[in-house]
Amino acid sequence: MKARSLKAAVAFYIESRRRLGFALESEGALLENLVEYAHQLHHRGPLTTKLALNWAQAPLSANSLRRARRLEAVRHFALFWAAFEPRTQIPPAGLFGAAYRRVPVHIYTPQQIAALLTRAQQLPPPESLRPLTFSTLLGLLACTGLRISEALQLELADWEPIEAVLIIRQAKFGQSRYAPLAPSAATALNTYLQARAKACPKGNSCALFLNRQGKGLTYREASATFVALRQQLNWQHQRLRPRLHDLRHTFAVDCLLGWYRQGQEELNAKILSLAVYLGHRNIRHTYWYLTAVPELLALGSARWAKALDSHKGAAHE
Repeated sequence: MKARSLKAAVAFYIESRRRLGFALESEGALLENLVEYAHQLHHRGPLTTKLALNWAQAPLSANSLRRARRLEAVRHFALFWAAFEPRTQIPPAGLFGAAYRRVPVHIYTPQQIAALLTRAQQLPPPESLRPLTFSTLLGLLACTGLRISEALQLELADWEPIEAVLIIRQAKFGQSRYAPLAPSAATALNTYLQARAKACPKGNSCALFLNRQGKGLTYREASATFVALRQQLNWQHQRLRPRLHDLRHTFAVDCLLGWYRQGQEELNAKILSLAVYLGHRNIRHTYWYLTAVPELLALGSARWAKALDSHKGAAHE
């Protein structure tokens, strides 16, 4: 293969991975930043370990987790590109520690979710679609556990009102799935869609959630609005500052807590169904919730101890 510039090599890598179903959003952005960094240094030729390590540590104020993630991103690229360009140097792994660490999650109380939705309904302008857009979006995240990216990618054709099912197309890892809604959630979504049709009768966007310009709501707009709502509710100073993604965590934890408290016998089957519903590629990501919240960990430990005692009792009979 003809030698390519670092820019062309990174573009080829990102395109190749995405064709295989990888979203590569954060990693792609990091590698594009690597290209800019190399350009500023007037770097020529293949990737070197020195370039990779210097970039991973820039800016110097970056914490160890950020450095580790940058190093992992460039290492993945180097391992791939070495097959095409033998002069590619592969930086050593693990110099800055683990690249991914579970952060403590905030579990919303029902009162907090209600306060968040109420505040969203008061967003300005009062007579616009915006208050209903955000109250519906946040309510949908809370009652389905969707990722914010999945909710924002929804189109009008993805809603089946008769079956009350959302179709989540090509989500994380290229997977698609169905997300059935409870009657109250389906009613709220239908109410929003009626208001959407009235507010934008000739809208050109097929996106389910629209911004004030009648175009698809972006993550930046959704995130900025959530931050503003959090400040209005005076949540920004909490020890575990609530995040948008914590609505997904709350949904998962509430499901597991409910099943434990009900004494579900086929709990493993329930957890498997939850993993499918949430779009987890590996069920260990679902089981992680058992240790993420103290109450769940205590319930799980008690259930395990009870099962162990029963097994011992049966062995002595």
